[in-house]
Amino acid sequence: MKKFLNIAVAAVLYIFITNTSNAQNTKIRSNKEILMEVSINTDNRAVIKWISQSDHQSTRFIVQRSRDNELFFDVREIEVKRENIESGQQLQFAFTDAKLLRNVEYYRIMEYETDGVSHIYSSTMIKPNSPVSIVRNGDISMVRVMVEDSKNLTALVTTETGLGVPCEFELSDTNDVLLKPAYSLNGGSYLVKLRSSTGERQYKFTVRGDDVL
Repeated sequence: MKKFLNIAVAAVLYIFITNTSNAQNTKIRSNKEILMEVSINTDNRAVIKWISQSDHQSTRFIVQRSRDNELFFDVREIEVKRENIESGQQLQFAFTDAKLLRNVEYYRIMEYETDGVSHIYSSTMIKPNSPVSIVRNGDISMVRVMVEDSKNLTALVTTETGLGVPCEFELSDTNDVLLKPAYSLNGGSYLVKLRSSTGERQYKFTVRGDDVL
């Protein structure tokens, strides 16, 4: 029994020393050091861009996401092949999160170097600009509206002057509204009108010249 206890104590001590060592090797840095930028694309998804530091021997980066800026989850790991990199060379990275941005989210970057040192860069907050986004599935483009409740909901698209645009109406897997215009929309501003038993809401969105709708 005593031998078993000694082994258990040794195991706990080993885990404690290992975790302490890892924590000491992790350095907190400002995201300005890697010029980290987080933006939203037209599909309401976060786009994260950063540049490696010339004096770091990076082996991999991990993009992390959080809802509360405290508990972070890994969403993408990017390996760096050192044999193809010259000394002092800086690398540019870009990653688009597959998750549709519905609420405030926080993103940060973790970096690991060849000598075992790791860096955690400060987080950046981002939130959806609008519940309306343009989504594409192959050659098909639709207007997507994020809603909390789709029950007894109707939706339509109009021009800013009130001219109606015929659209096919359906719900996504997450019960968001999907509107497929019957014909291509010219570049300009439009309105999405959501009607339910609680009243009507309107959201403005813009179709750019390079959007296909």
